[in-house]
Amino acid sequence: MTAPARQGSLFPLSKEHLRLVTSVLTSVVIFVVLYGFIDYSTGYGQKRGTIYSGVTAQWWGMEDWSHCQLVPFAALFIIYLERAKLLALPLRGSYGGLPILFLGFFFYWFGFKADNVYFSYAAAETLLAGLIIWFGGWKWMRSLSFPWMFLIFMWPMIFLEGFISTPLRNDVSHVSTLILNIIGIPAVQNGTGLLSAADVALHLPEGQRFAIDVALPCSGMRSLFALLMVSALYGYFSLKGAGNRLILFLAAVPLAIAGNISRIVMLTIGTIIMGSKTAIGTLDQPSFFHMLAGYVVFVVALGGMFGVASLLELWDKVRGTPTQPASQTLPHPLTNTPVPNGPATAAEDLY
Repeated sequence: MTAPARQGSLFPLSKEHLRLVTSVLTSVVIFVVLYGFIDYSTGYGQKRGTIYSGVTAQWWGMEDWSHCQLVPFAALFIIYLERAKLLALPLRGSYGGLPILFLGFFFYWFGFKADNVYFSYAAAETLLAGLIIWFGGWKWMRSLSFPWMFLIFMWPMIFLEGFISTPLRNDVSHVSTLILNIIGIPAVQNGTGLLSAADVALHLPEGQRFAIDVALPCSGMRSLFALLMVSALYGYFSLKGAGNRLILFLAAVPLAIAGNISRIVMLTIGTIIMGSKTAIGTLDQPSFFHMLAGYVVFVVALGGMFGVASLLELWDKVRGTPTQPASQTLPHPLTNTPVPNGPATAAEDLY
């Protein structure tokens, strides 16, 4: 028998939940020690440092990963919104969390020995899942599954740039070249660059009118991961059903590519009209027009995301419209004879 929850408090806690809070605070201390005080790996530096110092340096020093620092606050806000549902769940800690905890500590140890910080990211997610299951049970893990998975966006996955950025740059260059030719601007692709086609009649060599390279900062990495994060969050709050949320999440990939294609086309047209210096500037000092074109990526991508979400909601309404029967019959309380369902008569009200 647990003590009744206090009424009117922000977080009404029973003795059972107070024990959970104590366990959570203990776990927080363990995470602080493991991730904030132990020199874990060299990362991309010259000497070993803590995981916290390495992650925050990437948050604050690399624009492509600056959005990651918002993720912990968003996850905590989700948990706060779901607090009533969580506190209503029974606390049935499971020993099934122990092997998950052992796996998490193994990831942490292996990453320390291998001097690879990415294993510490996997360790953090695994340890957190093990703690939730050990202290709260599987129902708590199920209810906290979204904020737990959402925390993956907190970790800067810099190693993915080599696998993703080059294909993205090639795809953006290829599609942009096709679009420019369709709208009447002759262009050819050269690797990740777009060049104006040679004009024999005007004696213009290839690349004379414009020459734009889809550099690494313009590859779409920043918009891709940021949009994946936003689409996951937006889908969680606005859509019903795991299927719809997954569709919106996956749609973030082509939408991010479409946004970057729009940016490259805009920069190309701007170069033709205003010249390269005004439209693009330099890599170290991009022009105002270049910076403005960067916002086009998110305008196109976010607009597409809202459009996809609206279509999914509309499809749910069309598919799930209930069919109401024309009439329904209920037995009369005295004669047991079926009569149409409608407003009760004075005689029926007596019974």
